[in-house]
Amino acid sequence: MTDEHKESWVKITGIILATLIGAFLAFYVVADLTFTRMTSPAYHMKKMEKLMKKEQKRFERMEKNLGANPFEPRLAPMLVNLVKEPEEYKIIVDLEPLDNNEKNVNVKLEDNIVTVSGEIEKKEHHREDIMSFSQSYYLDEKIEADKMTKERKGNRYIITIPFEE
Repeated sequence: MTDEHKESWVKITGIILATLIGAFLAFYVVADLTFTRMTSPAYHMKKMEKLMKKEQKRFERMEKNLGANPFEPRLAPMLVNLVKEPEEYKIIVDLEPLDNNEKNVNVKLEDNIVTVSGEIEKKEHHREDIMSFSQSYYLDEKIEADKMTKERKGNRYIITIPFEE
């Protein structure tokens, strides 16, 4: 073998040896950092806190979906409000829970008793929610039933019933 070939083999061997030493040192540093991190109590505490926050959010979502007691009915917001003005009664119905559709509202007027009722069914995935309501009011004054009007303003359905003083 010539000196030139020996020199190139020495270079190749040196490069291979340097690469192996570099790879070993890199592996050692990564393994040492991982081992130090895995044995650190602070690492485990942070990991546990993250897991606890995740579980807490999951429980909050479950509680929101089920309510405090799944067998206790949830209270619906006030859907119907009666307002007495100087010459008329106004019954204001919130249409948001009723899919913003005034056709889901029924108004019946008999013997100075006005009854506002409605029902809506919502189907989602494997669940069906049925919401129904009925609210009756006795009106003291002599009402003019033939002049009763119904109109929609935004998310409100307004029933106006004039009366004589």
